[in-house]
Amino acid sequence: MLSRTLYTTLLYATSPLIFSLLLKTKKGKPPIGERWKEFVGIAPKLAQAQQPIWIHAVSVGEVIAATPIINALQQQYPALPLLITTTTSTGAERVAALTGNIEHRYFPADYPCAVKQFIKRMNPALCLIMETELWPNMLTICKDRGIPTIVVNARLSEKSQQKYQRFQSLFSAPLQKITHILCQDEHDQRRFKTLGLSQSQLSVTGTVKFDIQFSENIINNGLSLRQQLGKQRPVVIASSTHKGEDEIVLAAFAKVKQQHTHAVLILVPRHPERFDDVATLCLSKFPKTQRRSQSKATDDLSDIDIYLGDSMGEMPILLAASDICFMGGSLIGDKVGGHNLLEPAALSKACITGPSYFNFADVTTQLLDCNGVAVVNDELELTNKISELMSQPEIAETMGQQAKHVVEKNKGALSKIMQTLTYYIDQTIKPAHTK
Repeated sequence: MLSRTLYTTLLYATSPLIFSLLLKTKKGKPPIGERWKEFVGIAPKLAQAQQPIWIHAVSVGEVIAATPIINALQQQYPALPLLITTTTSTGAERVAALTGNIEHRYFPADYPCAVKQFIKRMNPALCLIMETELWPNMLTICKDRGIPTIVVNARLSEKSQQKYQRFQSLFSAPLQKITHILCQDEHDQRRFKTLGLSQSQLSVTGTVKFDIQFSENIINNGLSLRQQLGKQRPVVIASSTHKGEDEIVLAAFAKVKQQHTHAVLILVPRHPERFDDVATLCLSKFPKTQRRSQSKATDDLSDIDIYLGDSMGEMPILLAASDICFMGGSLIGDKVGGHNLLEPAALSKACITGPSYFNFADVTTQLLDCNGVAVVNDELELTNKISELMSQPEIAETMGQQAKHVVEKNKGALSKIMQTLTYYIDQTIKPAHTK
């Protein structure tokens, strides 16, 4: 049995390995640099003296999920500073693109001394944890310091439930210290109950990921890019592709081009460290390849074949410029399990996925039920489906409308989440700091 004391001892003993992984420079990802000290709690104090609301979002996906909540908090509590922590540098980059009374710090590693130092410097009023990033020492210290912790958009798969149960002696006490968990659905709530949490600690709000909001600026930038690519050209985007998948997509697109000679592919690799390699691959197949990082808003892109999305935080813009979206991570066996189709669905795009989408089975199943997404099993089926949708744009348009309907009917989680957050914020923070 692993107690919290033994867990902490192991953390300290493995510090060299942990920090080598945290600080390792990866090609295509922004470096941590001098900010490494933040991982041990030595973070610059915030610009404002007011106690902030602390939101922890591990990486890019969690920051995206948190964005509607961040926007709602800023609207309801404009005077309150928001402190957003991430573990990854790509997540930090995504936070940097947000506007308003926001500051970013790296999340301290779960050493008691680091967490205590961080909390002392940041002085948060309460902590919101996106999804299920639960650290025993951090939860315990927040409770000891009187800082409410609320887990938002929480999900707990059967596999994760089994993992927590296996280490119940470590997690049992810290989990009891969580103030409230806002679960995505009843299944998540039931699994959390098996870990010993009480009914009073749990609520079901749905997933905030359906409450997607795209600014007018994003839509306009997408329309401008489409104008550059050629308004009459059919555009397909391959979003969040993985190694081994780019070759499949490019081979399928080469066949699509035989029938639709003016078609253009926007290719967006999932990991930035692969941008250069994928650019080389694209150029070897299609000499008329343009990298977004090397293009300007005034460039004429009407004769290119491939537009490589090698920039961070601009996926909605690239989606808005497209007609059809193939979602990556789904055509390379069960290594990844797909990615979230909600952004293209919210933008009314016809969606295509491979057969491996188990990480987002609920959303994908809902889209399948209303013909808002098509499943393809290989390169040939991908070729045929893209060609079909380009040949019959009315079918693509209907698919996109059905996909958006799924998003619209599931909205509402944000309102439920904000009701709970408002209660705790108003209980915790001095009225003078609220609207």
